[in-house]
Formats: sequence, structure tokens, C-alpha cells
Amino acid sequence: LLFNSIEFNLSKYRYNINKKDVSVVNGVIRVEITARRTNIKSQQLLGFYSVGSALNKTSTSFREVQIIIHYELRGGQEVVMTAPVELTLALSQGKLSPNQFFDKLGI
Repeated sequence: LLFNSIEFNLSKYRYNINKKDVSVVNGVIRVEITARRTNIKSQQLLGFYSVGSALNKTSTSFREVQIIIHYELRGGQEVVMTAPVELTLALSQGKLSPNQFFDKLGI
């Protein structure tokens, strides 16, 4: 259920993920996105928003959300960003703007 909801949100923006791209380890939801663009901040925002929207529909509790962006630039790069679930939920519910979200993370 969690995967389907995340995948549905990402597919609206032409991002495709597989079941292996979403994992849960020790209370941390990890989503890996492969992208061709280098607008990393907006891709991270989309990832957090998609996970937050999915978490709004479940009663399972998690500690953190981790978004990993893989992109092809000079042989391949990876960017990892982690946020507390509370901030991720606030973002997806419209309680935080994107700027407020990144400010609270110190970015």
C-alpha cells in the first residue's frame, strides 16, 4: 500500500520507481529515485512530498524519511537527504512551505 501511493504520486511527475526502490529499515523509509535532470532540490521535495502523502494514509509509525537521488552527471552521482517524519508530514499537509521545510533541515 505504501509503495503504491508513493509510486502514484511520483508517476504524476513522470518519475518511475520499482518496489526495490522503496525500503524500510529500522523505522526509516528509504526511496531511491533515478533522474536525468540536475534540479536535485525539486526532486528531493517531490520525494518527501510523495512519501508524506503516502504516510497520511497509513497508521504505521516511522522515524525518518530518506530520499536518494541517482543522476547521471560525470559518470553518475548520488545525493542523500534525510528528514524527520513529522516535517515530511507537515510538508505534505501544506503546513510547511518548501522553503520552510528546507530551512528546518538547515539547507
